[in-house]
Amino acid sequence: MNFNSKFKLFNLIKILFLAVLFFLAMQYEQAQIHRIYVLTITFLCFLLIGIFRVYLNKIYYSYSFLIDIGLVFFLEHNSRFLLNYFFHSFYIIIIIEVSLYLKRKESIILGLIAVIFSTIKYILLVYYNYNLSSISQMIFFLTISIFILVVINLLKHFKKEKEKNEKLYKELAITHKKLKEYTKKVEELTVIEERNKIAREIHDTLGHSMTSLIMQMEMASHILDKEPNKAKDLINEGKKSARDGLLKVREVVETLKPNKEMTKGIESIIKLIDEFSKKCNVIIKKDIDKFSLPPDYSLALYRIIQESLTNSLRHGKANNIKIKLKKEDKIYFEIKDNGKGSKKIKKGYGLKGIKERVKSLNGNVEFISENGFIVKGYIPMGGKYD
Repeated sequence: MNFNSKFKLFNLIKILFLAVLFFLAMQYEQAQIHRIYVLTITFLCFLLIGIFRVYLNKIYYSYSFLIDIGLVFFLEHNSRFLLNYFFHSFYIIIIIEVSLYLKRKESIILGLIAVIFSTIKYILLVYYNYNLSSISQMIFFLTISIFILVVINLLKHFKKEKEKNEKLYKELAITHKKLKEYTKKVEELTVIEERNKIAREIHDTLGHSMTSLIMQMEMASHILDKEPNKAKDLINEGKKSARDGLLKVREVVETLKPNKEMTKGIESIIKLIDEFSKKCNVIIKKDIDKFSLPPDYSLALYRIIQESLTNSLRHGKANNIKIKLKKEDKIYFEIKDNGKGSKKIKKGYGLKGIKERVKSLNGNVEFISENGFIVKGYIPMGGKYD
């Protein structure tokens, strides 16, 4: 049931109850005709204000209860008795209504005003008829009025707190649901990232090993007739390269951990370059500073140079490669070959892998196809490096 429906129901019950009280009051009064008119008109005004109160704005809505209190006081003033209990009960209706429909501060203020006005008649009663009965009546009515005022306001407060808690519970439930969805998405993204990492590691490791193997086999086939012993050595080295490649792939798939050799810093990078030069019969000029590297930096640079060497040989058909690795305010790297290059650079899995590795360390890399192919970039020494 919404507010308007509740308000209409309360008004209907209030009108019926007040009508009964007014009828009993008039029976009790036995008033003359002109006083009946005055009391009836005053009562009707009291009812009409209660009916049309809902259409008033916030300020006038509150002030309308002051008019109610004044009208009830007027009814009592025009009673032939010092205290007409039926008229006096109207104050209780006003206290209940202000407690139900006004904010706590306003309801308490207007409720206390109603209590004060209702007490005036009792004060007069005690004044003119000072006895224990009159005092008891006054204390009883005061207690009832204040009790109703306090209890309804407390019930409203508890209801408001309950609604607030229910709202918070719903918000928490929605947040919990969203958190579960986000957790699921994070798990999915983690799985995808892990798959990409595995794929990148396999691509870098296997691609490099297979390129070396192919070059050794091609060289062996060219010299097989003229230099069979050297061809045999190349075939044996090719077998070793194949076994090494397979071993590295198994390491990646089983543990996803890089070989310790790759994280030894500059030493492991120089070893990679020398082995590649020897296996693939490629001239590689090194300009490398010797400095310490954290494992993740070492692995990233190792993979970048490894992939660049593989691409130079596989795609560029290069036979001369220059590698620079310098430590200044940042770690700068450059791998340049004399291969055929490419008019339009297509970023395949290898180049994307290089970019991702550099980006993960907050660095930058660019690919240039000019008189061969160049991979150059930098990695800052802050953050993880420290």
